[in-house]
Amino acid sequence: MPLFSMIGLMINQIKSSTQAALEHFFDLFGHSEISISQQAFSKARQNLRWEACRYLMEQSVNFIYEKGYSTWHGYRVSAIDGSKMQLPSDPRLRDIFGTTGRNDTAVTAQSSCLYDVLNGFIIDAKIAPMSTDERSLAMGHIDHLVSMPSFKKELIIFDRGYPSFELLRYCEDKHIAYLMGLRSKFNLDIDQMSLGSHLYTLKQGNAKIKLRVIKFTLPSGETETLITNLFDRRMGENAFCKLYFNRWPIETQYSHLRHKLEIENFSCRTEEGIYQDYYITAYLFNFVATAAAEAQPIIDQAREDKDNQYEYQVNFNRAVGVFKDRLARALLEDDPVKRAARVTKIIERLTKKLTPIRPNRSVPRNPHPRKANFHFNQKSNC
Repeated sequence: MPLFSMIGLMINQIKSSTQAALEHFFDLFGHSEISISQQAFSKARQNLRWEACRYLMEQSVNFIYEKGYSTWHGYRVSAIDGSKMQLPSDPRLRDIFGTTGRNDTAVTAQSSCLYDVLNGFIIDAKIAPMSTDERSLAMGHIDHLVSMPSFKKELIIFDRGYPSFELLRYCEDKHIAYLMGLRSKFNLDIDQMSLGSHLYTLKQGNAKIKLRVIKFTLPSGETETLITNLFDRRMGENAFCKLYFNRWPIETQYSHLRHKLEIENFSCRTEEGIYQDYYITAYLFNFVATAAAEAQPIIDQAREDKDNQYEYQVNFNRAVGVFKDRLARALLEDDPVKRAARVTKIIERLTKKLTPIRPNRSVPRNPHPRKANFHFNQKSNC
C-alpha cells in the first residue's frame, strides 16, 4: 500500500474494524477491485515510523503560524494540560505505558497538550508512560516552543497542579512568560497575602525568583491565587483574571479529542501504532479547528444583519462529520486546483453547521465518569 494512501486512510480515521475501513477507503476512490487484508495493512504500518505522523502535525502548525495569529499584548498565549489516556488492554502496552484504575489493571498513558487558547489549535502534543510526570512533559512542550520558527513572545497558562520552583526557573531560563494558578500551602507567605496584586521573591537555597502575586475572589466565594513573571502595570489584575480563565478551552479540546475524534479508539495494539494514531488524530483536530476558523468570518458576515440572541460558531461535532471522507479525498487529489476546490467546499459546508455561543455557560462535572469509552475487540463494521 503506497505511503500517501496509508496516511490518507489513517487521517480518514479507522474507527470501525480495520478490514471494513480498508474496503470503504478503496470504494471511496473508485477502486473497489483492490483488496488488502488487515494483516497486510498492519505489516505496512510497521514500516511507517510514528515520527512521520508527528512531523506532519508539526509542519501543519508551522504553516498556520506563517499566516498570522491572534495575540494578547503581543504574546502568543498557550495553555498546558495533561490527561490520562486509555489504551487497548494488551500485555505489551501494559509493560511499556503502565496501568491505572481498580487493581491497577487499566492500560493507560499520560497525554499532554500545548494548546493555543486564542487561535484554537494544538501546538504540541505528547503521549508517554504513566511514570512520566506532567511537569517533565510541560518542559518538553517548552523546548518544542523555543525550537519553532514562530517563537517570539510566549505566555503559557498553567493550572494549580503545575507550579514548582524547578518549572518556574525553567520558564525563566527559556524566556517564557507564565501565568499559573497556585494551590494553597505552596507558600505560606503567599497564603497570608490580602486580595490584590503583590510583588514577592520566592527563594530556594541561593536561588531567587521574582513573582507578581494576584489574589481575587471567585463568584463561588473561593479565593483564587495567580502568579506571573509579567510586571507591566498596564496588565491589570482584571486582565490577568480574565486571561487565566481563557485556559478552559483546553478542557473542551480534550473533550473533542475523546468524544468527537475518538482518540482513545485506537486501531492498533503496537507501541508504534499507538503513537501513529495519537499524532494523526492531533493533526486532524488542527485541520478541523483551522477550517472552522476560516469559516467563522463567512458566518459572521452572513449573520451581521440578523437580530439573533446569540452569536454563532461552527459546531465541532458536525464539522468532524463534514471532514469524514472529504479531507482524505482533498489531500490525495493530485491536481492542485481540484484540491483547493475540495478544501473550499469543505469550508462552505462548515458555514451551515452552526451552534450558538452561550456566554458564561457551565456544565457540572460528572464525579463518576465512565472509565472505558471504546473496546478494542468490539469495533463496529461501518
